[in-house]
Amino acid sequence: MIDQYKSGSYFIDNKRHFEDSNYKVRAIWRLLKPIVSKEGISINSYADVGCGSGGVVSGLSNLLKKSGIQLSEICGFDVSPHVRNLKFDKISFYEKDFVEHGKRFDLVTLTDVFEHVTAPMDFIRRIGSLAGLVVFHVPLDDCLAVNMRNLQRSKIKNPGHLVFLNVNSALNLITNAGYKIIDYDYSRETLTAPSNVASILQKIFFPIKFIFFKISPWLMSRIFGFSLVVVAKLDQ
Repeated sequence: MIDQYKSGSYFIDNKRHFEDSNYKVRAIWRLLKPIVSKEGISINSYADVGCGSGGVVSGLSNLLKKSGIQLSEICGFDVSPHVRNLKFDKISFYEKDFVEHGKRFDLVTLTDVFEHVTAPMDFIRRIGSLAGLVVFHVPLDDCLAVNMRNLQRSKIKNPGHLVFLNVNSALNLITNAGYKIIDYDYSRETLTAPSNVASILQKIFFPIKFIFFKISPWLMSRIFGFSLVVVAKLDQ
């Protein structure tokens, strides 16, 4: 894993990316809720791995509880020391590797996480061994907008993306790690997330992106990039 996370330099501002959390939570919940209801899956414990600012674990746990799911344990894990300063009601935060913690959880989320680590298949396989359901939120950076401008070099430095995926390679990576994919969809809620409409260029291109999204989310993802939500379970 890149040193900038363990050193704390990535999260000098412990609210980094917090503004996008609600959009990601809504995208995850849209896919997760019908699966939990239809399959009658029991969720008593929930952990967010690579919890960052804590926005996702806070938001999703609130939605779980509002839907009648009683959570006995809610945790956020991150190797960055900034988690020592995170404080959310009834959520425990650990500056620790999730696998080293060693406890099993009914639900685990990884929101924009495994693209930051080396050997991502091994990483998510080890996490899956300690989880019931796993929900991934995955950036799709293998797109025309990135490739034409050779942005991989800058993205490796910041935000620290080490793998560049499209929808097929993301699904293949998760499957090759030993998971059975239950469902997936594009993270359409994040289309209007603050980080996607922050710059003047993003604002100019937003109407065009929206039109392409209405025509084909796949086509939009291949031109501009997008994100994917995947609900899966390790096939043990």
